Amino acid sequence: MLHYPFIKVSGATYYEIGKDYGRQAKDLIAHAVSDYKQVFAGSSDRSWEEIQQFALSFVDITRRVAPEVMEEVEGIAEGSGFSLADIMVVNCRYEITKFPQKNECTTAAVLPEAAKDGKMYLVKNWDYRVGIMDHVMIIHITQPDGTRIMGLTEAGQVIRGGMNSHGLGSVSNNLQSIYDAWAVGLPTVFARRQLLKYKTFDEIKEFILNFPRAVSCNIMIAGYKEKKAVDFEVYPGGVDMIETENGIVTHANHFIVQPEIHALQRSPRDARLRELLMKKHGEIDAEYIKCCVADHENYPQALCRHPADPTLPLGMRSCTVSNEIMDFEAGVIHICAGQPCSGEYSTYVL
Repeated sequence: MLHYPFIKVSGATYYEIGKDYGRQAKDLIAHAVSDYKQVFAGSSDRSWEEIQQFALSFVDITRRVAPEVMEEVEGIAEGSGFSLADIMVVNCRYEITKFPQKNECTTAAVLPEAAKDGKMYLVKNWDYRVGIMDHVMIIHITQPDGTRIMGLTEAGQVIRGGMNSHGLGSVSNNLQSIYDAWAVGLPTVFARRQLLKYKTFDEIKEFILNFPRAVSCNIMIAGYKEKKAVDFEVYPGGVDMIETENGIVTHANHFIVQPEIHALQRSPRDARLRELLMKKHGEIDAEYIKCCVADHENYPQALCRHPADPTLPLGMRSCTVSNEIMDFEAGVIHICAGQPCSGEYSTYVL
């Protein structure tokens, strides 16, 4: 069975954290850089050097809005031996590959009123290219202030989402609006990393409402102390919030609050996940969530996605890369590498 590599990093500064990460994951980072060189060579009319320059255009705004995240990125470059430009490309791949974009990921939050034994969960099926599965990894970070963070990422990227030791968690989905543009804002991966530095739900909410952006994304956050979860549909110039209903909120890759600004095909996955979760309202546990996210209804637009498009090379086909179920009470994440219908779960302690 497939299991993703796991590393633990720490440091007295964010630069040292990044350097530790880069040293430990340099072989995986080499694979990530090579993978994206191949992807862009086959899908973009820009040279690698032009793509590097575009990625570097995000450095100044990141230093201004999230300086410690930028320090971590510089440390990753130093520790891995790759140029800052290469590491920026890997981190900005969402912005670089934004047009056109495919539907990716399904997320959910389950509050105590909907769960068995008053538990609380945050859930994500991560859908992306088969080709990244050779460099996906799990990272555990101890920040300079002692905050612990854990979650999934692509090697060379800062952590993309997860949970921290203050009982906070975040997951995200691709969104594309009619307002998205080839312009400079805070890269979405850096915004997600910044969220996990915070200690309160309100700090995260304030950041999401105000960080500068040129493209859309969906961010779902949960706070165990607050027993609260909110979904944010983030787009250039605005944010719309979706509250839980009956203790559950789900999201996929289309705008719910303002469907008229949506620029992609609508997905049935969020409604299907909500339907399945509501069937056991008040009795939802991690094992039942595993069954829900392995569902194949509406295939090939199912919750559990398989590389079905025969017109594409295998590495470019979309599939469910992983499932993660955050259990806030236990302080663990259950992670399945690959499709949850057939993959094996491992449990990682924060």
